[in-house]
Amino acid sequence: MLNTFLKIKRRAVALSALLLFSLIGFSQSGYFYHATKSSEKYFVALGYGFGTARWNSVFKSTEFYDKDGAVINMGDLKFSANSPTRNYDVNVMAPIGRIRFGLGIDFEFHYLAQLKIYTKEGEDYLLFDEGLRFDKIYLQAEVPFAYDTDKKYSFSWNTKLGWFGYTNVKRFNFLGEKPFPTSLLASSGIVADYEVYPRVYAYVLPNLEYKFYDNSGLEAPVDIRHSVFSASILCGIRVDLGRFYN
Repeated sequence: MLNTFLKIKRRAVALSALLLFSLIGFSQSGYFYHATKSSEKYFVALGYGFGTARWNSVFKSTEFYDKDGAVINMGDLKFSANSPTRNYDVNVMAPIGRIRFGLGIDFEFHYLAQLKIYTKEGEDYLLFDEGLRFDKIYLQAEVPFAYDTDKKYSFSWNTKLGWFGYTNVKRFNFLGEKPFPTSLLASSGIVADYEVYPRVYAYVLPNLEYKFYDNSGLEAPVDIRHSVFSASILCGIRVDLGRFYN
C-alpha cells in the first residue's frame, strides 16, 4: 500500500509539473505578442473567503465514534454531509510570458453538524458535531483575459493544484491516524480586480474546488475516503510589487 501511495504522489506531482510547463510554453508561443513592462504584475495577496462544502465519504473495516469515544458504527459506513466554510489565504504571483504563476497557503475551516447515513435499509440522519481545519499549500496559474490594458479593472482565469493537511479534528479516526495519506486538491475560478490605489487592487474570486482524501495505506485494511466539493468566494487585497522590477 505504501508503494501505491508513492506512485499516486509521483503521478500527481508529474501532472502538476506538466500543466505548469504546458502553460509556460503556451504563454511563450507566437499566439501572443510581447507584453510591456507596465502590464507585468508581481502580486502579493491577502484574502478572506466563505462558502459551503459537500462531503461524500466512505469508511471501511473500521469503527466510527462520537466525540465522547462511544462507537456509532462498526464495519462499513457511507455518508454525506454539508458544512459551511471560511478560509484565510496568502499567495504570491509573478508573470512568465503572459501568464502569472505562483504559490500560496490557505487555512480552511469546516464545521459538520449532521450526517446523512446510507444503509441497506435506507437513509438516516445523525447529529454530528465535528470541526476541523484544512491547511492547504498550492501552485497556481492565472491567465488574464486582457493582459495589456490601461483600465483599472481586469478579469482573469485562475486555477490551483495542491495538497493539504488537517488539524483540530475531535474524532481521532475521522481522517485516519497514520502518516502519508493521499490528499490532493484542484480548483478553478474567475478573478476580478479593481485598482483602488496605485498598484493596490481589491479582488473577488468565486471559486469551485475538489478535494480528495484517502487515509494512509499503513492502516490497511481500514479505508477512510472523503471527496469534498466546495464553492466559495474569496475577497481581498493584492499589491503589485512590479515597480521594484520595472
